[in-house]
Amino acid sequence: MGIIISLAVVFFISFMLIFKLVYSGNKDEPENEKLSFFGVIFVVFSLALLPTGAVAVVLFVLVGSTNAINILFSLQISTNQVIFLAIAIFIYLFSIDFIVEIVMKYIVGQRIVYFFVIMLIRILAFYAIGLFIGVIQNNSLIIAVGVSIIIFLFEVLYFLKTKQK
Repeated sequence: MGIIISLAVVFFISFMLIFKLVYSGNKDEPENEKLSFFGVIFVVFSLALLPTGAVAVVLFVLVGSTNAINILFSLQISTNQVIFLAIAIFIYLFSIDFIVEIVMKYIVGQRIVYFFVIMLIRILAFYAIGLFIGVIQNNSLIIAVGVSIIIFLFEVLYFLKTKQK
């Protein structure tokens, strides 16, 4: 249920922002090229599905990796806690983590050490998020390490792929 609410909020925000843009752009069009109100709604609805779909994919990947670690280590964490944990990690990754990455690139540089430092910072952040949500301390640490390693592997593989080109 938490995922559906989160996606509904993302869709609503996207819809409102895109509606403002399309509606004001439609007013400036010549009279013979203007869309009807329902045409504007259809275009806005279609365009709002794109960011919602992107957020859904990332959120489902995070929920899946968190759930996989939960099942792998038999942590007995409720589905609601897994969903809230994934949403909190998603918010962290697309807000604070971006700033941390920029600072670490300037301090460490774009080498393999950078990825290890970022992974350690993420472990601490995910661990704190897990404790804040109410996950038991050991379970929070296991999930933090597991999700951080999964993200670390994706980033290193992407880095090596782009470095080869």
